[in-house]
Amino acid sequence: MAALLGSYSPNDVIVVVNGVPLDGFAADTFVNVAYNSDAATMVEGADGSPAIAFKRGMRGGMVTFTCLQTSLANNYLNSLLQAQKFSGTAAATLNVTVRNAQGGELHVMPRGVFQKEPEAGFGAEIGSREWVIIGQLNSTVMLQHQVCR
Repeated sequence: MAALLGSYSPNDVIVVVNGVPLDGFAADTFVNVAYNSDAATMVEGADGSPAIAFKRGMRGGMVTFTCLQTSLANNYLNSLLQAQKFSGTAAATLNVTVRNAQGGELHVMPRGVFQKEPEAGFGAEIGSREWVIIGQLNSTVMLQHQVCR
């Protein structure tokens, strides 16, 4: 029996910042989660035998999302950015969650900060704003069970 065909819908991807779900994303890649370092590194000894070092738990990373310039999410994110600039302390950290409900992926950044203000370009067409949040990142993929008969 053939495996079931997987599916994906961008509507199943939910981005939440400080408890507020965001919307108004740009087309194409509207959210990207990336780690700053590898999950494991390997060194080979003189005789070719390997030694592997694993990095467990949260590691540094970034969450980048792109909103249409007309999205109200920009107003919300800009207010959080202004609070970060005014405070200048850890009191202005962000809790970011990216969840793909269909694929079972969950990415959590419990204490992030804006890396910089988004660039603001203007043209004849509707543009976008790219927001980058950096901090400690933890990702989980929940395996979906497949039943075969």
